[in-house]
Amino acid sequence: MTYRDTTARASYLDTPVGQQLLRHYASRDAVRHATPLIPLRAADVLRFVQCLFGRAGCGHRPA
Repeated sequence: MTYRDTTARASYLDTPVGQQLLRHYASRDAVRHATPLIPLRAADVLRFVQCLFGRAGCGHRPA
C-alpha cells in the first residue's frame, strides 16, 4: 500500500542542519541581548532600599 504525500514539504527539510542551528542561535542571541538581565530600573532599586531602611515618602504606612 502506498500513501500519497498530502502535506506540503516543510522548508526545513531542504536546509542543512548546521544552517538551521546557526539561524536558531542567532535569533535566540538577539532576544537575549535585547532583554536586560535584571528587569529593574535604578529608580525602583533606590526606592526599595529607601523603604527598606525606613525613609519617609516611600508609600508605606507605619504600623
